[in-house]
Amino acid sequence: MEFAELVIVFAVTITLSNIASRILPMIPAPLIQIFLGVVLGLTEWGQSVDFEPELFLVMIIAPLLFREGEKADISSILKNFGTILFLAFGGVILTLVGVGATLSFLLPSVPLAACFAFGAALGPTDAVAVSSLSGRVNIPKKAMHILEGEGLLNDASGVTAFQFALGALITGSFSAVNAGMSLVVSSIGGALIGFLLVWFKQKIIHLIEKASAQDVTGYLLIELLLPFLAYVLAEAFDVSGIIAAVAAGILQASGFRKITVFDAELSSLSHSTWTTIAFTLNALVFIFLGIELTQVFSPVWGDGLYPNGLLLAIIVLISIMLFVIRFISISLFYVFKDGSKKFKKQLNEILILTFGGVKGTVSLATIFILPFSINNMMFYQRSLLLFLTAGVILVTLVIGIIVLPMLTETEEAKSTDLNALMILEEVVEVLRKEIKEIDRDTKEFLATEAVIENYQERIRDLYLEDLTDDEKQEVQEIQALILSIERDGLDESYRSGKLSSNGYRFYSRFLSRFEHSITSQFLSFIGFWFIVVRRLMRIVLHPKMFWQRRYADRQTFISDEDIQEIRETYQKNTQLIIESLDNLTDIYDETMLQFFIQQRKLEGIKMSSGNLISSWMIQQDSLFTKKMLRGYYLERKIIDEYEVAEKITTFSANSYRRNINLLESYTMNKPSDNFSFRFAFRAKSKKSSATK
Repeated sequence: MEFAELVIVFAVTITLSNIASRILPMIPAPLIQIFLGVVLGLTEWGQSVDFEPELFLVMIIAPLLFREGEKADISSILKNFGTILFLAFGGVILTLVGVGATLSFLLPSVPLAACFAFGAALGPTDAVAVSSLSGRVNIPKKAMHILEGEGLLNDASGVTAFQFALGALITGSFSAVNAGMSLVVSSIGGALIGFLLVWFKQKIIHLIEKASAQDVTGYLLIELLLPFLAYVLAEAFDVSGIIAAVAAGILQASGFRKITVFDAELSSLSHSTWTTIAFTLNALVFIFLGIELTQVFSPVWGDGLYPNGLLLAIIVLISIMLFVIRFISISLFYVFKDGSKKFKKQLNEILILTFGGVKGTVSLATIFILPFSINNMMFYQRSLLLFLTAGVILVTLVIGIIVLPMLTETEEAKSTDLNALMILEEVVEVLRKEIKEIDRDTKEFLATEAVIENYQERIRDLYLEDLTDDEKQEVQEIQALILSIERDGLDESYRSGKLSSNGYRFYSRFLSRFEHSITSQFLSFIGFWFIVVRRLMRIVLHPKMFWQRRYADRQTFISDEDIQEIRETYQKNTQLIIESLDNLTDIYDETMLQFFIQQRKLEGIKMSSGNLISSWMIQQDSLFTKKMLRGYYLERKIIDEYEVAEKITTFSANSYRRNINLLESYTMNKPSDNFSFRFAFRAKSKKSSATK
């Protein structure tokens, strides 16, 4: 039961970190996760977590590095392989010596071998931390490929160097030749295990295919097992499990792929599954770091052995020393490789590589391997080294987050994709020609009109992408305010009996669609308040109404009376929205407010004529899906024409096609609504024909 509770607590913490990072996009997700980890570490659940380094490496780091290897751009990594090898191996050794010597000078009471073990643990650049930073900082591609390649390889060199420093601490003897040989054997052996495992997996799949026993779920489970098997097998043969997992990931991605429906389905499922797993494990890495900060903090802080000020000063000095050693070593390597004349041009890249060398939980997992006792004597400095390592990891991460944006070019605001706009506008033009040939009193006319509106929404979205971040936030906050007024007005109409349960549900579906388009973006605090918090408050304050409208008797169609009630509620809400927006000219841009006011007035006119409700209703019909697929066909056709005419590159064309594939898949998989509005339309059509 305790384990189940812990799993639920971690799941809730990860979910909260995701919500918090959406509400506060200016704060990096890793820092939010570390903070939540610290909070969790202060609770009974966090204190019950027993950190097992080996379990952490095999269950979290191995699959993450496997996925990084699978996604890695191998050709770019090979182009910079010399630099990567130097950082992954030479950089770790230089860090071991430099940081170890510095700590020994600052704290002479700590054995020299333990200081070198500390330096070795802080040697590797953390691939997970680099990956998290790259999502927020526009790091140049070359520097990013170098950092990624270094992160994939240097864990093995860091762990091996640590093991030899640990051996020297326990036995008192050390051999540089043996250490070097062991590192080479460990790396090559790990890569070989990864290669053999992927080869064996391909053979198994070949046998399954021969037996005609193909199964997407089974294939995916085999792939998910690869990183764990690679790590465990490699460690069983006393070689690098990390390198084995990375090699397996690289080879898994580089195999020959057939183009079949089965393989396409497998690829799609694999991508979505790994995306979820990678996000979860990434979050766990930083949450664990926060928990461990609380666990290593208490035994050292305030125990009187070392002044707290001295400990903080040592953490800052070691962090600075790490970056200094890294800067000097990279500078010397670049001068040796390309000569001193190019140094000034390469200085920015060198600085990015320097401050991109952040440390992470692999360093913490490594230092946790330190024994509690040596030769039957308590190793009292263990807690101190754990504390210093955790502190340095946190400081380097914060420095990286602060400094890297200063060194990289600020990502320019996206300019509107004119080619994408032209393609969508051409689709609308073709559909407008087609709709002229269709009888206005048919479902086909309504469905085609709804498809045109859908494409016009996509065109508006493209224009919105051209706005600055501040303008986008304003748009989102205004949309959230409109939605909040709309929901309040809807609830009020239902409470006062002016709207039936059927009408309420129909109106709610329209609002849910609008809400989804807002919440798919980063939510500001105001947006979060209007959409999420106020919705929860409505459920808490009016629970009876919530359950009544949810489980009220459902009719099979929406009546004319329901439609009239919806119109009246919509017009009342329109008046409230326009009045509210008119009062916000001191807060938001007037042009932007006028855009929303005019848009609402136009929708009000459509509502009065009945076109807006018909547009909502037809989107529940299979004919709408058919017409949407027609639109996607036209879009693909125009993209092909643009590509042949060389108006767009093949890369852009494929990017547009991927978007269409996603939209098409979503349209076809959209569940049909039990609340059958098709019958409503048929009933309405019969009624109108009878009158004629």
